[in-house]
Amino acid sequence: MSKINDDIKEKESRKRRRLFIMILLVILLITSFGVSTYAWFSSNKHATIDSIDINVATVTGIQVSVDAINWDNKVTKEQIMNAYKTYRGAENQLPDTLTNMSTSGNVSQGKMDMFLGLTEEEKAGSFTLTTRKESEKQCSGDKECGDKHFIAFDIFLLVTTPVNLSLTTNSNVIPQPGAEDKGSQNAARVGFVVEGTVGATESLAAQNLKRGSSSLIWEPNYDVHTEHGVIAARNIYGITTSRSGGSRLPYKGVNTSFNTPVALDRTDESSYFTTVNPKVATTKDFSTEQPLMAIPAGITKVRIYMWLEGQDVDLENNASDTKLQYNVELAMMD
Repeated sequence: MSKINDDIKEKESRKRRRLFIMILLVILLITSFGVSTYAWFSSNKHATIDSIDINVATVTGIQVSVDAINWDNKVTKEQIMNAYKTYRGAENQLPDTLTNMSTSGNVSQGKMDMFLGLTEEEKAGSFTLTTRKESEKQCSGDKECGDKHFIAFDIFLLVTTPVNLSLTTNSNVIPQPGAEDKGSQNAARVGFVVEGTVGATESLAAQNLKRGSSSLIWEPNYDVHTEHGVIAARNIYGITTSRSGGSRLPYKGVNTSFNTPVALDRTDESSYFTTVNPKVATTKDFSTEQPLMAIPAGITKVRIYMWLEGQDVDLENNASDTKLQYNVELAMMD
C-alpha cells in the first residue's frame, strides 16, 4: 500500500513539474514578444542621431544661393546657418539632433507638415503612439533649436532658361567618415517644397516667396536594411524583406497630430496616417540620375526638409547614436 501511495505521489510530482515547465515556457515566450524591435524608437525614447553634415550642390548651368544675393555652385551647412544675416526672413532650422518625425507630405502655407512621434509603454512590450505638429524657426544647434527634431532651410536656384532638374548620383545620405554604421541612413528622407519663381534680379522678391502647395519626397537607400530593420518589418508590419536588394517597402506617414494613443502595430489601420509615394526612391549607390522637378527661368526658391521617418522599418532602437551626412546635388537633365 505504501508503494502504491509513493507511486501516486511521484506521478503527481511529475505532473506539477511538467506544469511548472509549461508555465515557464509561456512566460519566456511572452517575454520574447516583449523585447521585439519597434519603429519610432519605441523602447528607447531618447535615441537620437547626432551631428548632421549638410551639402547642397549644383552642376554647370545652375547657380545656388542661401539668400538669392550671393551665388555659387555649392552651399554648406555653415552658409545655411548664417543666411539670416543677408536674408531677413530666413527660417533655417538646423538642430544637431534628429529623432523620430513623420509626414505624409502635406504642405500648409508653404511649409511641410511635420509631426514628432511620442511613444508610451502601456504594458511590458506593448507601445502606443501619439504625435504633435512641430513648427519651424530660425535656429542652429540643439541649444537654440530647443525641441526641434528635423532640418528645414531655403535655397535659391538661378537659371537663364527653363530646365528639368535631376538628382545626381552624388546625392546620398550616409554615415559621416569614421562614424559607426547603425543603419539610420536607411530611414532618412529629404523633402522639397517649390515656393515660386521671380525674375533673375529680384532677390528681395525671391526671399519673400511662399507659394508652395505641394512637396516632393526623396527616399534614399530603400533597398538596404539592417538585421534589426528586417526583424522590425516582419514583427510590426508583417513584411518580409532582406538585408540588401529588396524592393521599396510601402509606408504611411502621419497626416495630422493626434492625442488618442494608437498601438504601434496598428498605425497602418489608422486614419491619422496616409500612404506616402516618394517622387524619387533610390537604391544605395544608385547609378542613374533621377528626374526631380522642372523650374522656369529666373530665381526659384526651394525649401528643403531632412528628417528620420518614424514609419520606416529601419527606425528602430538599434539605429540610434550615429552621425549622418546629407548630400544633395542637382543638375540639368540632358
